[in-house]
Amino acid sequence: MKKDIGKSRRRLSTLLVLMALGIPSIGWAQQRNVRGKVLDSNNKPIAGVTISVQNADSRIETTTNADGSYSINVPEGKKLLFKSLGFSAKEEVTDGKSTINVVLQSDDMQLETVVVVGYGTQRKQSLTGAIASVKGTEMRQTKNENPQNMLTGRVAGVRVWQKSAEPGAYSANFDIRGMGAPLVVIDGVPRTSEDFQRLNPSDIEDVSVLKDASAAIYGVRSANGVVLVTTKKGKEGKTIVNYNGSYTFQRPSGLPVLADAISAMTVYNEKSMNNINGGSPIYTEKDFEDFRNGTRRSSDWTGLIFSKYAPQTQHDVSFSGGSNKVQYYIGGGYSYQQGFFKSGDLNYNKYNLRSTISAELARGLKLDLNISGMADQQNNPYNSAVDIIRNYWRQGVLFPAYADPENTMLNYEGLDLEQNTAAMIDASISRYRKLNKKTCQSSAALNYDLSNLSPFLQGFSAKALNSYDYRADNKSLFIKEYYQYALNKTTGKYDQKLYTL
Repeated sequence: MKKDIGKSRRRLSTLLVLMALGIPSIGWAQQRNVRGKVLDSNNKPIAGVTISVQNADSRIETTTNADGSYSINVPEGKKLLFKSLGFSAKEEVTDGKSTINVVLQSDDMQLETVVVVGYGTQRKQSLTGAIASVKGTEMRQTKNENPQNMLTGRVAGVRVWQKSAEPGAYSANFDIRGMGAPLVVIDGVPRTSEDFQRLNPSDIEDVSVLKDASAAIYGVRSANGVVLVTTKKGKEGKTIVNYNGSYTFQRPSGLPVLADAISAMTVYNEKSMNNINGGSPIYTEKDFEDFRNGTRRSSDWTGLIFSKYAPQTQHDVSFSGGSNKVQYYIGGGYSYQQGFFKSGDLNYNKYNLRSTISAELARGLKLDLNISGMADQQNNPYNSAVDIIRNYWRQGVLFPAYADPENTMLNYEGLDLEQNTAAMIDASISRYRKLNKKTCQSSAALNYDLSNLSPFLQGFSAKALNSYDYRADNKSLFIKEYYQYALNKTTGKYDQKLYTL
């Protein structure tokens, strides 16, 4: 009998070892190593080509070496995207291939693209410094209310991270090569990162990032790099009217939920019974049965506090055109973003207006006038989103949000600090905080082409620029006391308490 048991144990051990060895092979089978070369139309290798996996769960990319070779691990069923300056991008389907050689066709239009640099412009083909540029049209392929977030993954060396998703928070940070906050320059005027984040994305023409000595022209403030933002301007021709509108939904990528009453009591009992000094169950079978048959009620706090989706809308309209002497651009935008609280009282409204006029006052003398305005309103329940979520995590799942079966009396019994999260998210109960901001930014620049004075000054110009900004913030808070209730098991009536912050 003992011999049989020993054999059974050895078989079980062998089976467990085989299972353990088999687990990693599942992960390995999900990726395939793909190698190859990238050549131009003359069969010459291209160095520095960026190869990235499309629609992967995490960012996977590599670059070709000096002889155009590359190697990359690709999840099954994914495509590879090959990109390089001066060449048209190309997609390749892996389809189980282990070798993929690619020929990229030259794209002269990319090299002719004009890039904004410190106090001037250059064509991409003549750039020698570490300067990257992204067009506004490319940025807007990412639907986001914050232009700074649109730079994520689009410029090498630029890192963007968002500290809060609260509507209207504008708390995103970014840096260049991890060196700290860069200098932000919008239409030639140094601005703040918040000014950049509050821009209407539809008004942005392009963004250039100066990473090395090319930023030195802006002085000591450019030690961490410079982000140059150029807004749209009018062009000679008939009036062009553009409209863009979108209605989208946001949802949490992952939201842990609170346990139900039965699960919570089971865990509490296990904790008590496994005490090193011995213990006994906290909750009896009657407690379990009371929840099962409805004698005691609890609440789905997650479903009560959070919505599965939050709507977001954006509308933009612009007019541009002009003659050979005067060009204009006028753009307006409205955006609305709602938070994930089910009451809908966490939301944000923003209005943008921008006007740009360029006029040739005399031969070689040009005037650029920029005026922009922004007004927004951030609406919040009186308690901050952080405090509300913290209180949600601390709620006792064994107690309901409402004391009565009709869900008309807010409960306080068993809740942390007797503070009900359902009341905290509702501005009609606990009231609200409102933050209104109004901003006006303007600049006027005179630019004179010095070649009009002498042919020896060809390529030289003189520029005078003046800017004026105005900002007004108004914060209002309204607090209200409210009653909460608990069922008195002795009298069968509801006891009430006045809750004050």
